[in-house]
Amino acid sequence: MSLQIRLRFTKAQLRRAERLSFGFGFMCMGLCAFMLAQTWLFQSYQDWAFDQQLRGEDISVTEFLAQSASFSGRDMASLAVRNGAAYTVGFQSPEDRGIVGRIEIPRIGLKAMILEGVSQRTLALAVGHIPGTPLPGNTGNAGIAGHRDTFFRGLQGIHEDDTIVVTTHDGTYRYRVSSRVVVGPRETQVLEDSPLPSLTLVTCYPFRYLGPAPERFIVHALRETL
Repeated sequence: MSLQIRLRFTKAQLRRAERLSFGFGFMCMGLCAFMLAQTWLFQSYQDWAFDQQLRGEDISVTEFLAQSASFSGRDMASLAVRNGAAYTVGFQSPEDRGIVGRIEIPRIGLKAMILEGVSQRTLALAVGHIPGTPLPGNTGNAGIAGHRDTFFRGLQGIHEDDTIVVTTHDGTYRYRVSSRVVVGPRETQVLEDSPLPSLTLVTCYPFRYLGPAPERFIVHALRETL
């Protein structure tokens, strides 16, 4: 094979590899955009529905659409209404993954819905109440986990004495951050029960680590008394 033929063959391979690389890159970008849109849509709908429920008002996709002019019918394709019940993104029905409440940390701009459980699917859409720990507002140490690169990213800027507000179906509770600590993944004593109503937030650490982070960032807070 002559040098000229070899060069043409090499150029053709490079062009094919370039097209494949661009195609793969656009596919990855599309997948990321879809996942981000799904998470944002889930949070927006559940946040609205939670407030509606607290006010004793009706919950329906139609009403949500009416109050959200920025949504189009196609954007809401993953929300459907079956037999009068609202079916939400990623779950068959709201009962499949109970809405525990909502967590807010005003100083760092953190706000997220809390679902029951810490499965991969749950933490992709919200933060999760750690099973086996009390619910927020009750006596004991309530645990909430979230991903460091999504909902709990803002925890890297949290300070002692910051206020954490947790709203559940039973009421609104305010907590004051008492400590922050980094521990190993097997140091589960941070979730041990407490005689006082307290809250423990858990996420991976370091925040900017590439790949599975080796440690855990823990925030402890005590409930404020009126």
